[in-house]
Amino acid sequence: MKSLLVICLVLFTQPVLASMSLDKILVYLDAVPSARNDIVVTNPDEENLYLATEVFRVDNPGLENEQRVKMESLDDYKLLVSPSKAVLASGERKRIRLVNLEHDLKKEQVYRVTFKPVVGDVKTEKLGLKILIGYQALVFVQPTDGHYKVNLIEKDGNYRFSNSGNINIEVAKVTHCTNDGECRKLDVAGRLYPGTELAIKDMPSDGELKVFLRGRESELIRFPLNS
Repeated sequence: MKSLLVICLVLFTQPVLASMSLDKILVYLDAVPSARNDIVVTNPDEENLYLATEVFRVDNPGLENEQRVKMESLDDYKLLVSPSKAVLASGERKRIRLVNLEHDLKKEQVYRVTFKPVVGDVKTEKLGLKILIGYQALVFVQPTDGHYKVNLIEKDGNYRFSNSGNINIEVAKVTHCTNDGECRKLDVAGRLYPGTELAIKDMPSDGELKVFLRGRESELIRFPLNS
C-alpha cells in the first residue's frame, strides 16, 4: 500500500514538481533486536532533495478504531530510521535504514514511515507554485512464529474472509470456478490484518474459490463450496 502526500508551496514562477522514488514501500522485519532493512531513496530532479522522515505507530490496524500515533519522543521509538533527515543531490541514491527494537511480540506491530521532501534554501523574488510529493511506507514487525490463517466464514447468508493468525496477509485475487471448470474473477481484494474480515459480494453457491495470497511469501488456497 502506497500513500501519497502532496504539499503545495508558493515558491517559483512556474509550477515545479519536486519528486523522489523509493525502491519499495512494504518492509518486513522480524521481532528480534536489531533486525534491519533498507529503503533506497532516489532524487530524479535537477535540484537538491531535502528529505525528512516521520514514524507513526499503527494501533488496531484494519479495524474501526485504527489509530496512527506519531512517534515524537525517543522513549517511544521501537523502530529507528537512520538517517532521519538527508540531502540528496540530483540523481543521488541514499539508503535509509530501518532498525527494529521490538522483541517477544505475540502479534505483529505495524508502522507507517513518511518520506517527505522539505524546502531547502530558496533564492527567488518571484512567486509561483512548487508541489512537494512524499510517500508513506508500511513496515510490518512480525513475531518469529508469525503466521496468518485465512478462513471463509458465513453468518446470516453473508460470506467473509477472516484472518485468525497473528500477522497480516493480502488477498490479492479471488477467482470463482464452477464445477464445469468455468472461472471468473470476483471483485474482492484487500489486506487482512489479524482479527479483521473482508466481505465477499455476490457469493456463488457451487464450485470453489481460488484465493491468491501475497505477503512475505505468496500462496494459493482453495475453498470448496457446497453444490
